This record gives sequence, C-alpha cells and structure tokens, in this order.
Amino acid sequence: MLIMKKFYTAYKSHSLSFLLATSLFTTNVFAQTPPVCGDIVQNFDNTGGTTANYTGNFMYGMTGSDGYLVKDRVIAGAIYSVTTPTYRQANNSTTIGYGFELDGSERVARVEVAIVYISTLNNEMTTIFLGQFVPTYNTAVSPAVSLVCRTVSTTELPGFPQGGQYRLRFEFTPNTGNGAVGQTITFDDFRTNGSFSAAPLPVTFVGFDAKRMGGNVQLTWKVAGEENVARYEVERSTDGRNFTVIGSLATSKHDTYTFSDPNTASTVYYRVRNVDTDGKFKYTNVARLVNGKASLVLKAFPTPVVNQLTIQHPAISSSTLINVSAADGRIIRSIRPTAGSLQTFIDMSNLQKGLYMVRFDDGDGNVETMKIIKQ
Repeated sequence: MLIMKKFYTAYKSHSLSFLLATSLFTTNVFAQTPPVCGDIVQNFDNTGGTTANYTGNFMYGMTGSDGYLVKDRVIAGAIYSVTTPTYRQANNSTTIGYGFELDGSERVARVEVAIVYISTLNNEMTTIFLGQFVPTYNTAVSPAVSLVCRTVSTTELPGFPQGGQYRLRFEFTPNTGNGAVGQTITFDDFRTNGSFSAAPLPVTFVGFDAKRMGGNVQLTWKVAGEENVARYEVERSTDGRNFTVIGSLATSKHDTYTFSDPNTASTVYYRVRNVDTDGKFKYTNVARLVNGKASLVLKAFPTPVVNQLTIQHPAISSSTLINVSAADGRIIRSIRPTAGSLQTFIDMSNLQKGLYMVRFDDGDGNVETMKIIKQ
C-alpha cells in the first residue's frame, strides 16, 4: 500500500488535469477555480506524526514526505469513520463544502456524511445527516482513486448560524476486504471552504447504551471530535434525578469507550459527562435499565413548542417510527428518522394550538409516549 500511495502522490502532482478530464470522479467540481468544496486545508504532510485532531478508526501513515490517514485490515461491509476538527464558515458564504481523496488497496462502496454544529434554535449540539453516496473511482491509476468534492446549503441545516462552527463526520463502508494485513483504505487531502477554528466544538456523543452482563452493567459510548477533552465521568442514579460519579476514564483518542459497573439494582440510570481541558462539560443521553432490560429515556424541547420540536433519543435503527397525534387520536405526522441519529426535528409550525401526543417506537419493542403543548 505504501508503494502504491507513493506512486499515486507523484502521479497526481503531474496528471491531475488529465484525471479530471476523464470525468470519473464523484463530481467535476475540482475543475472549477477554486473548487466549490474549498481548497485543501489538511494534507497530513506536516502533522508531526499525529492525525491533526482528526479522530475515528484511521491511523496516521506516511510515505516519504506524503502523509495520510489509513485504516488497515478492513472488512467488507464494516463501517470505519473519520471526524474532522472544528472549522468555521466564512461570514459571506451560504454553503459548506467538503472534499477528500480516497485510495488504498480496497474500494469504498458507500460514504455517509454528517455535520455537527450548535443550532441557534435550541443552543444545543446538533447532528444532521447529509446523506450517503457511492464514490466513483478512476481506474486509470493504480490503486484506483476517488476524489470527492461536495457542498451543502446552510438553508438545509436548521439553526445553522452565519459564520458558525462545524465538524464533519464521514463513515466509509468497503465492499472488499477480509481483515488481512495490507487491506487498506486511505483518507487524504481534506478540503473545506471554511477555516480552522482554534476554539473547538464540544465532543459529539454518537451513541450511549447500557447492558446487563452477568452481575455487572456494561456501559458503552462512542464519540467523535475528541479535540479538547480531559476525561469522561460516569454517573449513576436510582431515581433518574440525583446522579453520583462512580468512575472516570482518561481520553484515549479512540472513538469507543466502555465501563463496567458491578450493580444489581432493579432500576438504575446512567449518564456520562465529558470534562474539557477548559472545564466545560456536556452529558450523554440517560440510559435506563429496568430489571436488566434497557428502556427508552427521551427528551423533547422546547415545551411548549411554537415552530420546531426537537426530540433527543438513543441512537436508533432503521425501523424506528415517530407519530404525532392530535388529542382525538388522529395521527397527523409520521416520521421515519435517519438510522443512527441521536435527535429528530419535527415541524409543528402549521399545527393548531393545543395538546399533542408524540409516540416514539424504536422498533425493538420499546415505546414511549410524551405530551406536547403547541402554542
């Protein structure tokens, strides 16, 4: 892989115009000057052997003077992620662009993209899934290479502030690989039309759950964008209101953490708090176990609601369904949230004032219903 990577580095420096002319890439926006997705803001060539605060499953690699992020031993159908550091949108921009180069011995069958920012609607960290696509590879070089360059309008991002901060998360699913050494995908030359922000966004909690395993409860949480975190504190409660710290984990720059609690109570609640190096903090959703079985804990705001209702929930499956019903039982909204999301937005702006019921069915036998007042 390293030899092939070095070969392509030389090849792309002399032949990019030819490659673009073949129209084999995801888009042809690299042919524009400057590209709509922005210039290269991180090529990993001068990062001192670090990943430059790009987090996820990828490690730093280098061939000669060319640096990159690489995931070795990939398995077909698995998901591997890269999360960028925090960038800031230009004040005069109405779009956010992103781009990168993919190569390696294995090809990526699917790329899923999410953006994280603090929404002005609720002053909360918000994750919006921008969709997925199949990268197109140029087979005129070896290994085959895909150059991605895409944009999203900020009008598609609820509550995104003008000149706001953002972080991007990419999930890659290879279509080949059985976990052998040398089966790789690489990520390089990240582009965006924003600028690096010295004041990072808080870490993003991608998921959090609790499971009974024998006499212990195992907690697992997944993070993205671990730029400024000192430690994680695990808290436990028996009533869901009063929590006590029961343990602490230092950061490891990995995207998944686990903690085991020897607890056998019939009903118990857990949450995790990240503590940043500057003392700021935030919490995961609350996980609840009743007689050893996980149950839903939801949060809806603002209440009462005028326009947009936000529901925070555990990471969901593709079978999750949210129904909004009027007081007489009529279903007036039916929403199938994006799989893996941690919050869902519901437009309530054109509904009459009054009482509504929001029913959340996670598709795994857990159902919770909440009363919502519309002003």
